[in-house]
Amino acid sequence: MKLTQRILAATGMFLILGIVSARADITPIAGWDNQLFPSYLIATAALKHEPQEESGDTLGDADGQLGVILVATEDDQAVTVSIQCDEFLETSEFRGNLPTAGETYVIYPKIRYRFDRLGKCRQATPATVTYRVRMGSEDSEELSKTVTFRSINDCPLQVRTESDVVDTKFAFAAYVNEQHPFVDKLLREALDLGIVDKFDGYQSGNPQDVVRQVYALWDLLAARDVRYSSITTTVADSVMVPSQHVRMLEETANNSQANCVDGSVLLVSLLRKIGIHAALVLEPGHCFVAFSADAEGKIALGLETTLIAAELETPEEIDELLDESVDENVRNETSWSSFVAAVNVGTSALVKNDDQLKSGRDDNYAFIDIRTWRAKGVLPIPFHGEESLVSFEFSSSDEETDADEDDEDAE
Repeated sequence: MKLTQRILAATGMFLILGIVSARADITPIAGWDNQLFPSYLIATAALKHEPQEESGDTLGDADGQLGVILVATEDDQAVTVSIQCDEFLETSEFRGNLPTAGETYVIYPKIRYRFDRLGKCRQATPATVTYRVRMGSEDSEELSKTVTFRSINDCPLQVRTESDVVDTKFAFAAYVNEQHPFVDKLLREALDLGIVDKFDGYQSGNPQDVVRQVYALWDLLAARDVRYSSITTTVADSVMVPSQHVRMLEETANNSQANCVDGSVLLVSLLRKIGIHAALVLEPGHCFVAFSADAEGKIALGLETTLIAAELETPEEIDELLDESVDENVRNETSWSSFVAAVNVGTSALVKNDDQLKSGRDDNYAFIDIRTWRAKGVLPIPFHGEESLVSFEFSSSDEETDADEDDEDAE
């Protein structure tokens, strides 16, 4: 069964019982709890599905979130359903026939979303959705609902009903954007820091080279002073659809603030760009990164991204792979100690949560492999802003250190 069909199966009776319409035999369907999530709509716009047999009582787009529930008044009854909301979608229409009189049908026109406008929706916005239904030779019936279009930063975690919980956390993959225009610029900055002279993913076949590249990216984010900032709440809220605020990549890079998801999304975007397989790992109330140090995926390491720029002491014992990957002369004190700690913490969490992540029995855990979800058609949320990447500058402490070293060289 398709993901959205599971949601529809879980919510269909809720919708029929819980919404009162102008006519008893036509009920508008307005997203989840009268809310639509632009991030989810963009993420699933090209989602691929296994071929499924059509349900006799559901017509049109089985993945739709805007539609109507109605009862046929005669056999083989012609029906036209159109939906309009100028702010976020073009007028969308379904034409067909209802086979059996007295039966209840759910109809979802294929919605022609204005994806560019959805991508620019930076705060929860109410909008009126107009439904027009014509059955047989009757006059058209018009109904309207006020729907909240959530911020593009709001990622739905689940859809909850009295009978089921449907997991939608895979939509986090849409915030990973390896095509973002900032990514190439950040990689250029990382090269300028000198830890590596190129990013070539797995081409050398040596896991040490991969770890060194990952450390180079970590060092860049530490040099940019990307620090943990726990902002996860959303302005709009829904018991039926809990969600989390996720900063877009440009916000994290320019403001140097990141909660666990923000930092993980940024780092995975960079890793994806240079060809390193990476995933977002979710555990109760938290997110971190997993990456593979080899192309075959046999060497999995975790990264606790809340430790970026953390000031820690380097452990006396360092994992052999890490120790042999990065020469001591290019280990920056702060970034190296936090990198070692981040790998230790993240990898330990991967091992500890292995059963929950693989079994899928607990909705609080998820391993969101970006490569897998890209293959399924989950798209990145496009960059629609006009801001430029804030240029990287050394902190004052770095400048003083460099000046002190120059003085010592002069002596």
